[in-house]
Formats: sequence, structure tokens, C-alpha cells
Amino acid sequence: MQTTSSPYQEILRTAMERESEARQLYLDMSERVENQRAQELLQELAAQEEGHRRRLEALLEHGILPDQLARQSKRIEDLGITDFLQETPLDENSDVQQVLIVAGKREAGSHDLYSALASIAEDEETETLFRFLAEQELEHKHRIESLYEDLYYTEV
Repeated sequence: MQTTSSPYQEILRTAMERESEARQLYLDMSERVENQRAQELLQELAAQEEGHRRRLEALLEHGILPDQLARQSKRIEDLGITDFLQETPLDENSDVQQVLIVAGKREAGSHDLYSALASIAEDEETETLFRFLAEQELEHKHRIESLYEDLYYTEV
């Protein structure tokens, strides 16, 4: 007998797939870049994405309710650092700066997607879940941009 998935469960599964895809992208790139700092950063980003996937998996398995997600909500500042920087395709010669720009833009795209989906959600449970996922992606972006700021916007 096959059980039916709720929209909430399907959203979580899709989000988990996106986190897995991001993790794999960062791992693949860590093997292609020659710069040691870029390799370490990509491996750290991959580990973060795996942690986020596991968190989503726990939400799926334990049936965390939307009101619990709403209580976990926090205000994340969007630094906007990578928003206007030029993105170049990553290759084996990519440096840390290029990796951070691509990662920041990827996280921004995920945030924008989840925010848009929250704005058109048909029920409160789904909207709350999308808002939670959007916040998670913005938090990733914030961490990436904070590192970018530390590395490239320091005063001399």
C-alpha cells in the first residue's frame, strides 16, 4: 500500500534534493580548483549543505509543525555583497574570491525561489515552511558574504 505525501513533505524532499545538489557542486569544484584555500572553503560549504539536508530530513521524519518553525525564525541581514559582483564560471583555476561570488549568488537564488513560493503558498503551513527555507538560504548567503567581506573588504 502506497502512502500519499502531503505538499509539506514534498516541499521538504525538494529542498533536501537542492541541498544535496549544492553539496555535490561544492565537492566537485573542490576537486577541480588548485587553490588550497578555495578547496577548503568548498569542502566547508559542502559540509554545511549536508548539515542543512540532515536538518530538513529531521523535519520530514519527525513531523515538525509549522508553529515550531515559526518560533525558530530569526532576522538575517542580507549584506548584498555578491549581488552586484560579476560571476564567472568556476574551473580548476578559480580562486577563493570567484568561489565566494558563485556560492553567494547560488544561495541568493535559492532564497529568492523560496520567498517567491512563500508569497503564493495556498495555506499557512506551506507558507511557513517556505519562509523557513528562505531564511536558511539567506543565512548561508550571509555566512559566505561575511567571509568575502573579511577577505576582500578589509581596511589596510
